Amino acid sequence: MKKNEIVKKTQDFQKIISLKKQFVSNNLILYYVKSDSFQIGISIPKKFINAVGRNYLRRQIRSIVSSIDYKDMKFKIILIIRKEYMKLSYLEKEKEIVKFLERLTKR
Repeated sequence: MKKNEIVKKTQDFQKIISLKKQFVSNNLILYYVKSDSFQIGISIPKKFINAVGRNYLRRQIRSIVSSIDYKDMKFKIILIIRKEYMKLSYLEKEKEIVKFLERLTKR
């Protein structure tokens, strides 16, 4: 993933979340909005895990998303991690994210 494909600013996060278009599961919450290019933001609450663990999960998610052909997707996405997500294996995490992104492309 390139740097310009990552949402970093708090204002951008709030703008996408305030539109309230979302998919929800026990492990993830995905907010999205149509855009002219693909961007993703990842949010992991501080109370779940320390900074090292949060960065590890972000790297995992970025590698999962980059393994998928996301160039066709024209969305800005915010992924919010729930506590149960951290207990999953890598393959289960990958399945969960792929399932959400497939639902998103069908819209």
